Amino acid sequence: MKFVEVTDLLEWLNKPTHLIRDGEYDDHQQKEKAIFWEWDLENNRLYLSPELRQLFGYGQDKPVPIEGFWHKHIHPEDLNKVINHFLDFINGLLSHYEQIFRVRSINGSYIWVQSAATLKRDDKGEVTWAKSYYTDVTTLKEQKGYTKLGSDKYRNLFQNSMIAMVRNDLATGDILEANDKFWDLFSISLDKRNATKCQDIIGEKHAKLIFDLLKNEGSIDNLELEIKDWGPTSLWISFGAILYEEEGVVDCIIKDITETKSSLIELQKVNFELDSFIYHSSHDLRSPLRSILGLIDVFRLEKDEKIKLECISKIKSSVKRLDSLVIDLLSISRNDRVNDPHVSINFMVEINSSITSYYYTRDNEGLEIITNIHQPVEFFSDLTRIRVILNNLISNAIKYRSRHKEYSYVKVDVTVDEEKAIIEIEDNGEGIEASKMPHIFDMFYRATEKSEGSGLGLYIVKKVADKLNAEIKVRSEELEGTNFKFVIPNTK
Repeated sequence: MKFVEVTDLLEWLNKPTHLIRDGEYDDHQQKEKAIFWEWDLENNRLYLSPELRQLFGYGQDKPVPIEGFWHKHIHPEDLNKVINHFLDFINGLLSHYEQIFRVRSINGSYIWVQSAATLKRDDKGEVTWAKSYYTDVTTLKEQKGYTKLGSDKYRNLFQNSMIAMVRNDLATGDILEANDKFWDLFSISLDKRNATKCQDIIGEKHAKLIFDLLKNEGSIDNLELEIKDWGPTSLWISFGAILYEEEGVVDCIIKDITETKSSLIELQKVNFELDSFIYHSSHDLRSPLRSILGLIDVFRLEKDEKIKLECISKIKSSVKRLDSLVIDLLSISRNDRVNDPHVSINFMVEINSSITSYYYTRDNEGLEIITNIHQPVEFFSDLTRIRVILNNLISNAIKYRSRHKEYSYVKVDVTVDEEKAIIEIEDNGEGIEASKMPHIFDMFYRATEKSEGSGLGLYIVKKVADKLNAEIKVRSEELEGTNFKFVIPNTK
């Protein structure tokens, strides 16, 4: 990129410029109602919008003198500052251009304008086109306190602050001035800034709340607001403001607290889950232990060998419940702590292993297991987590089959391609009540009174799926059956 010198810029500013008339200008751009100029530097062609000509005092029919146009109209005291700032912008030393300076109308009076410019560059990085929007801020400059804000010291603090800052008109909500952090926070493009009002950004409801608080109290400190429908998620802001009633303006500072708020919500959720986890796990651990203690006492006092054998059998069942709960608790802990390397997974092998593990442990007469696996490419993922999903869902489908039906089935379909694996596990078992569907992935939630488990199985499945960035869809109808569908990314 060629570095533009002051002499180059002065030559551009002084040499004659062809003025593009409205009839020669692009029809779409010509309809834009704004105070702006566009400068084609390659062909030295300049377009002044009708609104800009009116600001300078030129009517529609009054000719505009071209030669030395900028020197004639920018105040001599501001000219060097404007040229140097624009030069730094052209040379890439500044990421944005925004200046407040005086321009002279043809009747000799000066007007304060706020200028914000954009550039276009060619493949070599040289500037070929420039456009600048002007806003008349003469009235604002005359207001008490505005000159102080406009001074270099406060301008630098205002513009380079890491916090969004904005000044609004109290009566209309119009944005009188804002720093780049504000525009960036709310993703407002340069061409829309002149017509933006406070209520357009934060909503009528929030704007009314803010102005009511200011009128009653004069200031606001750390008011948290949720701006909904702002991009893919809500935007949370912390809002502070001071009302200058005599001047009719409101100075505001705004901090983006979306991440902090999300972390706080997540922390509250984790604390709730932890409390629930401790309560339920301690209850579920004590229940079989108390059962074992009671059975031991019966065993010691009982003389009948048959009853003693029955006690042993029940103690064994309680120990299995304890063991299952401990395994579930370890699965939760491991899922949060450990990330195994992703390996190639053969779904035929893993599904057959899961079916074998659970099919022969129960009375499964009349139950048919149907598998349909289409895996033409390698699939890579976390094998341990995939096994957790398959084992939990297949064991649930087998465990909660409908024993009153003549024909029961569990169907497992897997389709793999380069991007993902789609796993569907369907049964015609007991199904889940519609009212219980929103809670099936909650910790310690049992969807049926017949449940023999800890209520952690589907909770673990959901946590594991989240770690795999998997999508889950569930369809179920009570007494008809359930369908779980997982879409898991292939990390090959």
